[in-house]
Amino acid sequence: MRPLVLVLAMIGLARVGLAEIAVLKSGKILYVDRHQRLGEEITLHLTGGGEVTVPADIVVNVVPNEIVETSEDIQEIRLVTQWEPVIRPAAEKYGLDPNLVAAVIWAESSGDPDAVSTKGARGLMQLLPSTARELGVDNLFDPRDNVDGGTKYLRKMLDSHNGNLELALAAYNAGPDAVRRHGGLPPHKETKTYVARVMRMYEKTQGISE
Repeated sequence: MRPLVLVLAMIGLARVGLAEIAVLKSGKILYVDRHQRLGEEITLHLTGGGEVTVPADIVVNVVPNEIVETSEDIQEIRLVTQWEPVIRPAAEKYGLDPNLVAAVIWAESSGDPDAVSTKGARGLMQLLPSTARELGVDNLFDPRDNVDGGTKYLRKMLDSHNGNLELALAAYNAGPDAVRRHGGLPPHKETKTYVARVMRMYEKTQGISE
């Protein structure tokens, strides 16, 4: 299994010798050598010396510098800082790369466990109540339950599409019936955009540039 590049950026573990970019809610950008989460605070070790400790909820992104190709990427990449403890067990349980699960969470909810879509999908991995019942998920807003169910469903979509990741992601987003009906990737703009977003982030965690 590949190193957990994305998730390590998400959880706020200290990392030595790897420049990072921290983006705050105010829009301010800080260049840091490493960062560390302790409880509800994150300490940012600034490039050039010094450090600052801030509430974790004002840090929108902590992005490895090498995956940021343009200033636009800094605004697009929305990594969260606290969900690695629920991602890794679910990924291991269902035999998926934790980076893939993290990329889906990023695309689905930007890491907001209370997110609700206009279609009624809920939680970190945006499960519909009907899908959640099939998966045995009791509390859609519980991060551990939601991620376990979402990861299980993603595994199911991969298996039913012969390991084709793009089709599995399309089925996760639009439903397997839509993929069958169109004989492949549905032409809907929302689904095509979703698949491209997840693939781009996942590829970046593997060191693949566009």
